[in-house]
Amino acid sequence: MKLATRRTPIIVAVAAVLLLAGCSAAAPTPTTTPDAAEQPEASPTPTVEPEPVDPLTTVATIVVRPEQLELLDASDAVITTLSYDDEAAEFIGALTTVLGAAPAQSESEGGLESPPSTAYDWDGLSVRDDHEADVATEGEGTYDGIDMNVSVNFATPTVGDGVAVRTVNGFQPGGDAEALAAELGEPWYDNGYDQVRVETGAPIGEPTPGIEYENAYSVAVNTWEHDGVSNTVFAPWNFGIGHV
Repeated sequence: MKLATRRTPIIVAVAAVLLLAGCSAAAPTPTTTPDAAEQPEASPTPTVEPEPVDPLTTVATIVVRPEQLELLDASDAVITTLSYDDEAAEFIGALTTVLGAAPAQSESEGGLESPPSTAYDWDGLSVRDDHEADVATEGEGTYDGIDMNVSVNFATPTVGDGVAVRTVNGFQPGGDAEALAAELGEPWYDNGYDQVRVETGAPIGEPTPGIEYENAYSVAVNTWEHDGVSNTVFAPWNFGIGHV
């Protein structure tokens, strides 16, 4: 009985030590995940919109046709057309964008065989806006020849920043006009004043008696020298009426 009495204090002491150790241990901190709605929203990346490209700045080729210019891109798709009957401001404005520069401008009072006009000149290209309608309104008569609002005369195979110029069959200003005449079956006189008809549009009126050509607008290659160049591509020109 004495042995049992001695063990009792030891057991009590051990239990007390264990109880104290348990009470002194740090309680684990609970881990919580913030609700998704409480998460800060990421700032959206700003979207930079590309600057719009003017299609006229992508023109790679100008094709001279009887009644209009065709403006093509690098894949030879037609971007737009410019009619010779467009208002001069519209026509010149479009070409200014295509060529990347404004033209030099000059005025002419006209004469016996030509109406007053305004010329717009770039290197290799001259656009003439005749004021025939203004003259007719003033009662001073009209002039035979070009009834559309403007005409074009290309002197070089490229204009502006490398924009190619050609006719529908591939002839370029400054090319071999005599070979072109032979290819097309057009007359050639070799007198320095040959004018080769390249392409003719639809008739615009009755044929003129005694003239073999249609009364229609055409693209012409003029062989006479002007300002040091020849074999220029000119339009529109009507071979089917009398010219002085």
